[in-house]
Amino acid sequence: MNKKLVVVLAALGILVTTVLAGCSSGTKQETGGEAKKPALKTLKEGVLTVGSDIAFPPFEFKDEKTQETVGFDIDLMQEIGKRIGLKVVFVNAVFDSLIAGLNAGKFDCIVSAMTITDERAKQVDFSDPYIDSNQSLAVVKGSPIKSVNDLKGKIVGVQRGTTGEMKANELKDSIGFKEIKSYDDTLLAFEDLKAGRVDGVINDLPVSAYLAKKDGGFEIVEEIPTGEQYGIAFRKDSDDLREAINKALKDIKEDGTYDRIYAKWFGEK
Repeated sequence: MNKKLVVVLAALGILVTTVLAGCSSGTKQETGGEAKKPALKTLKEGVLTVGSDIAFPPFEFKDEKTQETVGFDIDLMQEIGKRIGLKVVFVNAVFDSLIAGLNAGKFDCIVSAMTITDERAKQVDFSDPYIDSNQSLAVVKGSPIKSVNDLKGKIVGVQRGTTGEMKANELKDSIGFKEIKSYDDTLLAFEDLKAGRVDGVINDLPVSAYLAKKDGGFEIVEEIPTGEQYGIAFRKDSDDLREAINKALKDIKEDGTYDRIYAKWFGEK
């Protein structure tokens, strides 16, 4: 074969290979799509570990028959978990230990009917509010106590570390409570109310209303306006997780899922 022809064919081979390689690379870039977003950083890959005081019906509590953890907060977080691609696991802890536990790295977030307050916001970041609440005074049915003003010289039950305890301490001197008894568990405060060891319980309105309806031996005699809102709490270094959950919460509210969960636990708005 002519030497010049061999050189020309070889050159053409190199050119074709280069062009094909370029085409292959270009095709890969075009079909690859956008880069996949990195997974949300959590304590355990693929899992959202949630700290909660599982004794605050109807927000979080153990079903008496099945012993499963149920409630409004539970359903809401399970739905959020689906939308951000994480399995939700709840860890039970005493309410006033939750923030310390979160900041010690025991949970990824807290969901426990926690009121957003300025003091708590110094220690944690909160999601957008997800429900409104006031405080309330609950007493046994037939009690002569009809308002907080009737608690002069009386014993008041509250849950430790809650805004109910804060409100009771705020009212104590002006009204003249004999004593404020603080409990680790709201249900224990209501047990003592039933047993006559406290005269009234100051507690979040939705919870007290639920317990009064369920038990029948209690009644709400006064709603105490506080304008509280509950939020999901995060460590200060959890911006990506907080933003993802806020986005899911917004979508849940807009597509009607929130209303269905709300109606399940509180009835139609």
